[in-house]
Amino acid sequence: MKKKVLDPIKKQFRQAKKHPKIAIPAVLALILLVGVLGALVIAGGSDDGDDTKTTATQKKKDKDDKQTRGGLKKDPIKPAPVVNGSGRLDVARQVGRLAIAQARGRIKNPRGLSVRVSAAPKQMVTVNYQLSCYKAVHKQHTTKVSSGRYRTRPPNSRGLSLPLSGADECTVSIGAQLTRGSGRIKVAVSAG
Repeated sequence: MKKKVLDPIKKQFRQAKKHPKIAIPAVLALILLVGVLGALVIAGGSDDGDDTKTTATQKKKDKDDKQTRGGLKKDPIKPAPVVNGSGRLDVARQVGRLAIAQARGRIKNPRGLSVRVSAAPKQMVTVNYQLSCYKAVHKQHTTKVSSGRYRTRPPNSRGLSLPLSGADECTVSIGAQLTRGSGRIKVAVSAG
């Protein structure tokens, strides 16, 4: 076995000395070949029947993982909340180090938008937002997007201007993040 592997390598080195321009690609190809063969040997495992134990163990682990996940496959992603005109759109809370709370939603026939942020312990908070508004007029569609960022010390309420007046619908996404340490953060988005 050793001779079968070493003979081609020796041959490649002899040719590389005679033709230096092909030396580098030849050596790289040989290294790649040896690496692939080594990986196949390592990944191949043994043929003494241990594979069935691994498979059974893996199946049990997969079953345990499904049970501990709390049925994530049963809980579909919730659609974005929708408000017509005015009202509370979404509230998001998060706890942890440099926690980020994200609120989102759609507003039909929007008149305005406000964001309220609170944090404990009190500290500076960074708020990022993105608004996208849509309006259909005489078979033409107009869409405008605005985004921004501000820092504030909560509790704080702030109105955000819509990028398109008289819009049929707007989509909003707000993210508020603690700027230092651990704590709680809450962001609430209201339309109207």
